[in-house]
Amino acid sequence: SVKSPSWEGYDSTKMTIGGDRSGSVAGSYNATFTPTANYQWWDGTTGAKNATWSIASIIVTIPTQKNIPSYDGASKTPEWDGFDEEHSTVTVVPATNAGEYNATFNLLEGLWDDGTTGPKTVKWKINRATIAAVPKQAGSLVYDGNPKTPTWDTAYESAKMTVDVESKVLAGTDYPANFTPTANYQWWDGTTDAKPATWSISRATITTVPSQSTALTYNGNEQTVSLKDYDSTKLTLGGTIKGTDAKEYSATVTPTANYQWSDGSTTAKTVKWSIGKKTGTLTLTPTSLTLSTSAKTGTFTIGGEFDGSYTVESLDTKIATVALVSGKTYRVSSVGDTTGTTSIKVTPTGGNNYSAPAAKSVSITAQFTTIYGVEWDWTSSGPTKGTRTDAAASFADPNPAVNNGNGSSPFDNLMPWAGMVKETRAGGVEVKEPKYWFKWTKTGKKLKLQVADGPVEGFHVDPVNMNRGDGLGELDFSYIGRYHCASGTYKSETNKAQQVSITRSAARTSIHNLGSNFWQIDFAQMWYVGMLFLVEFADWNGERIGRGCSTSGFKMNNGQTDAMQYHTGTTAANRDSYGFTQYRNIEGWWDNVYDWMDGCYYNGNGLNVILNPSKFSDTANGTLVGKPAGSGYPSDFAIPTANGLEWALYPSAVAGSTTTYVPDSWSFYGSFPCLRHGGYYSQGQGRGPFCVSCGGTSDTGGGIGCRLQERPPKAA
Repeated sequence: SVKSPSWEGYDSTKMTIGGDRSGSVAGSYNATFTPTANYQWWDGTTGAKNATWSIASIIVTIPTQKNIPSYDGASKTPEWDGFDEEHSTVTVVPATNAGEYNATFNLLEGLWDDGTTGPKTVKWKINRATIAAVPKQAGSLVYDGNPKTPTWDTAYESAKMTVDVESKVLAGTDYPANFTPTANYQWWDGTTDAKPATWSISRATITTVPSQSTALTYNGNEQTVSLKDYDSTKLTLGGTIKGTDAKEYSATVTPTANYQWSDGSTTAKTVKWSIGKKTGTLTLTPTSLTLSTSAKTGTFTIGGEFDGSYTVESLDTKIATVALVSGKTYRVSSVGDTTGTTSIKVTPTGGNNYSAPAAKSVSITAQFTTIYGVEWDWTSSGPTKGTRTDAAASFADPNPAVNNGNGSSPFDNLMPWAGMVKETRAGGVEVKEPKYWFKWTKTGKKLKLQVADGPVEGFHVDPVNMNRGDGLGELDFSYIGRYHCASGTYKSETNKAQQVSITRSAARTSIHNLGSNFWQIDFAQMWYVGMLFLVEFADWNGERIGRGCSTSGFKMNNGQTDAMQYHTGTTAANRDSYGFTQYRNIEGWWDNVYDWMDGCYYNGNGLNVILNPSKFSDTANGTLVGKPAGSGYPSDFAIPTANGLEWALYPSAVAGSTTTYVPDSWSFYGSFPCLRHGGYYSQGQGRGPFCVSCGGTSDTGGGIGCRLQERPPKAA
């Protein structure tokens, strides 16, 4: 467009304008100014003066980017600062990714502010987006033997960064990882280099501390502990793992590199283990000693496996003392001639490697034995009474009680007679039968019996307490019923009618039903009591106590002698009258009713004897001892030679009577195998302590009863 300049200092009243008063093209122009008639220039002149003016070119600013955007995934075009859209144009391609780009600006007119007019290339950019933090491991990894790589927290986005990490197998901390921003991202500090991070694999947890798995017992050799819950891949075993002595040891277990304890620790833990003591054993050889006149001392030796100390003591120094000989051999010595029993007790203590064995004892029997005897000489006559021998040679005859009165006997304080006392037991009232030793000797028509209160060479244990083969061995004492078995109960009870009208086998069964140690009395019982009677009274005739049978000839209840103040006697007014008797507290040994007598039977071969009560039978299991001479009054006896049956005498002659030899009748018939003993209420002098009668296996009767015996096991 045409342009005219305006002038500073121009006054149209003072001057006129000429020359280039206007123009339309950029450039320099000349205008002239001439003073009017009334004016002159400062220099006194009045001619025209030139003045230049110009139309300047348009100056266009080269634009720059403003408000630089950051990458956000969207397409972007730049904003410009100084862009003159009237005088210039721009060519730009939109972009999405971070980076520098070119825009082209062209002038429509004018000049760029650098004086040029050509196209201008201007850089613009999209900034990288900012990553606020380096990622951290998310969750935890636990060693399991397999390769592992970590997972990362929410700071990790695969679009924003790459991660350089190697998988690992072993537990460990500070494993490296490197994160590098991708092309459109940068760290918060403007950098784009890789930044490091660490990650870890935790140790696996061992939940159970190992413990000793197998009990060890001292054996003299070095032994190695076995541990339960021990795995050598997880734990290292240390400390003391081997030992010989019985005691407690300490092993250690330390987690290997990939494991830890449940409390997070990795230090060694102590495992206590032990070798137990071996059970100590104690042996004493021999286990029993008998001191006698010919052997007042004896020795025993301590053996076994134990390593502690021990004490050796006599439990009754009035009977025996003990002293060390050498090593572990001890001598036991009797004290004077004191008879009795005691024990030498050996009590070990526990040692380092053996537990204390139970104390044991050597049984000591001081037997300065006394022998009492009686002998009969039937060479030319048959006296019932014999001659006292041995320690009884000077003894007076006993004086049994009469009419329930008092009595006396030189044997009252001597064993075994003194030991025959009453006791109330499971079977009722029973009489104790102490062990004794006996010997029968026969020379021609001379018959001798000896009873000893201790073992004697050539003597035998009494037939009741001997080893009967029933598993109890040799007993120190047994029991016999004081009374005949009571009706209905089969016990030894007073004021009860006797159990009668039974077969021998039925009585056997019913008595044994009282208990495993209860049996019917047997042939051995007759001779046990009989031998004591023979030595005490030196006579075969029971009338030395009383005639027995019955006061009136009728059966009466048990307990007829309960009022008797002495253990032996008769209820009758005198010994030659019939009544009720007892011998050494055994009532009715030949009164009221017979007692079936077990452990024997008679057949065509002769007399058979059964030792073992569990084998009692009416017709079998016996050992033949000999053939009796027949029925009648024995005038001589045969002594069996069978081992263990030396007591089972049987008649070898029967020429006696009620006043000679053995004044008690014996009867044997081949078809009547069952024997019974004693007598019954029918009055007759043929009955007594050695009366033996016979009957059939099915025989019963109102005059035949039964009596119990008890064989108690020895106390442990």
